[in-house]
Amino acid sequence: MPDGSLRLDVRVTVKTDDGEFILIEYQGIIAKPQELERLTKGETLTSKDVYWVTAPKFTTASKKYEWLNQVQAVAKLAQAQAGKVRYDIYAVK
Repeated sequence: MPDGSLRLDVRVTVKTDDGEFILIEYQGIIAKPQELERLTKGETLTSKDVYWVTAPKFTTASKKYEWLNQVQAVAKLAQAQAGKVRYDIYAVK
């Protein structure tokens, strides 16, 4: 973006421990992207370091997890390391 922030547009399919598949799609924003360079140096980032929020939605054909099809969530960065991102995810009710 012109102000230096980054827009996320992510689609990933995960396989659960019990063999079910869930598509997760999310858009979001990362402000203060200059902090991301720290990841390449092996540092860990948290929400204290960078504003990194998303709005995940879930799609699955699984009967066990079909309740996820009705969830709109919001998420914020919990921790990022090189090649790994962990989010705190909240269902909006």
